[in-house]
Amino acid sequence: MQIDEPRFLGNRLKGETRLTDADGMDFSVSEMLGKPLILLLSYYGCDGSCPTMNAELAKVLEKVRRFELGKDYRVLTVSFDKRDTSGTAKTFIAKSAGVPEAMQGGWRHAVLKVGAAEGSVESFAGEVGFRFFWSDAAGAFLHPNVLVFLTPEGRVARYIYGTRMDARTIELAITDADWERISNSTAVFDMVTGACFSYNYAEGRYQLNYSLLAGVGSLLLGLGLMGLGAWFYRKKMKKELREETHA
Repeated sequence: MQIDEPRFLGNRLKGETRLTDADGMDFSVSEMLGKPLILLLSYYGCDGSCPTMNAELAKVLEKVRRFELGKDYRVLTVSFDKRDTSGTAKTFIAKSAGVPEAMQGGWRHAVLKVGAAEGSVESFAGEVGFRFFWSDAAGAFLHPNVLVFLTPEGRVARYIYGTRMDARTIELAITDADWERISNSTAVFDMVTGACFSYNYAEGRYQLNYSLLAGVGSLLLGLGLMGLGAWFYRKKMKKELREETHA
């Protein structure tokens, strides 16, 4: 299952949505924004891909070097199962091998606040194009395995699919989500990285922006040839000047 990306890229998650985390603390989505946010929709009774996604993400984030969790970005896991509670969220964290202590300040597991309007789970997930349904045959929810990267304003910037992740992809997706700030800052390395890689929707991965690199290469070659031509011209003029002086 995949999301209709052209339709939902740029959609904004409602900041006023209220959640309750695994410790029973209430908070709003807006409290998680202000920095890029990785949103992971799971359900806490899952015995398959959901704990795997959370566990793999924790492992990969330990390898991310360009950005610091909590300082530069945040992570939010939210259940789309109305039966889940703070208690099942806490059990799920343990089942997913836990959140490393160093990450706990920037990663929260939550459920939609008890008492929210009926259908709010579907509405919340629908804001980012995430669809799910219960299968009696499978005895489980069917849903996409996807990380949703949101801008500091809460707009969808990128989707990354699958349980197999790597640190470079996460860093590039965070760069995409924070591009407005990066492009107006002095973070030269992040700007160059963001420009040199582009997301291939067909293959679902980042790749070198070959057209840009070819253009830059052609420009550098042209400048090099111009410089070489100018050097030969100056050398020729100096030689002619010396010959005139000795004549």
